[in-house]
Amino acid sequence: MTLKAKDLQKISELACLDIENESELLGQDVNKIMDFVEQLRSVNTNGTAPLFHPFDLHQPLRADVISEENCAAELEEIAPLFDEENSLYLVPQVIDSGK
Repeated sequence: MTLKAKDLQKISELACLDIENESELLGQDVNKIMDFVEQLRSVNTNGTAPLFHPFDLHQPLRADVISEENCAAELEEIAPLFDEENSLYLVPQVIDSGK
């Protein structure tokens, strides 16, 4: 599968990335990655058990205990905007819709 230039342009617009100067090289890199993914897909893995970790060792886990006290009330007091009804901290929009 090969990614066409117009598809790469559309993806870059959706991601709000300016790739005009790098579009040709980026397109080649993306196509190499997609070729590799296709190569991985073609490997027959029937009868192969999933491998979750390369080492068959027990992973020690820490106890699931609260280690810090709840400071939500203090944060609510200093937050510029806080929606008490839904317990949400409101922040300014940081992602532009691009329109």
